[in-house]
Amino acid sequence: MEQKQEANRKRLQDLSLLIRRTESQESDVQTFIHEIRQYAAIQELDEAMLHRLISRIVVGEMKKVDGQKQQEVKIIYNFVGEIPE
Repeated sequence: MEQKQEANRKRLQDLSLLIRRTESQESDVQTFIHEIRQYAAIQELDEAMLHRLISRIVVGEMKKVDGQKQQEVKIIYNFVGEIPE
C-alpha cells in the first residue's frame, strides 16, 4: 500500500511538471503568434524585425550534390525554436 502511494506521488509530481512545461510552451507560442502578426504583410526584413523574431540562423557546410552547391540553413525563431518544413 505504501509503495503504491509513493508511486502515485511520484506520478503526480511528473504530471505536474509536464503540465507546467506545456503551459510554458503554450505561452511562448502565443507570444510568437502575437509578434508574427505584426509582420504578416512585410515586404522586407529589417534589422529590428530580425532581432525581434529570430533567435539565430545556423548555416551548414557547403556541399556539392549532383554537381550543384547546396547548403543547409536553419532559422531558429524566438519563443518557438525551429519550425519544421
